[in-house]
Amino acid sequence: MKEVNKEYYYHICTNNELNIGDIITTDKYNYFYYSIYDSEYKNNDNLDANQILLNMFNNRKLNFNSINDLNTVLKTISNDAFITRELIIEEVRKEINIDLPSRLKCLFVTKSLEELSTWIDIFNRTNKKEYRIFKLELTGKIFKGDANYILRESISLNKKKEKAILYWNQSNTDNPIYEYLFEGTASIVEEIKE
Repeated sequence: MKEVNKEYYYHICTNNELNIGDIITTDKYNYFYYSIYDSEYKNNDNLDANQILLNMFNNRKLNFNSINDLNTVLKTISNDAFITRELIIEEVRKEINIDLPSRLKCLFVTKSLEELSTWIDIFNRTNKKEYRIFKLELTGKIFKGDANYILRESISLNKKKEKAILYWNQSNTDNPIYEYLFEGTASIVEEIKE
């Protein structure tokens, strides 16, 4: 982790309320936190994934009643894996160094346009949300981690914890995907058009 003072970084923003000149502070939970912790999925009949699967089991049916049922189950599985990963990463952060920026309160940024390009590719493949790109001037503390260690995978909780330890210890894989977790004050100085 290092201190930054009026250094420029880039941010992929899904919050359409932000504009050039705005000041962002990271003293509260971020949009990322609310997007994962407030998510729940139900089908058109207001059934959650567990209820859908239990109905299939009880009726001895191996197929979904609708594409909506399938989407509900897939979104739930994906989101639950995502939340589990983030809880483990946060638990490990507190064990290693509670002063490191929390992924639940930080602003996610990149240092270079090349790193930004990598994240835009990842974002376009996985997120499917509209976004804008801003150049920010940052003052505060920043952590640089290799996101390869915290990819969404179907692995045991122990392996997720091992990878989280490597992430927070700033280990690097052969082809790192750097992400920066920033806490402090950010000024939006420019909107970057693709």
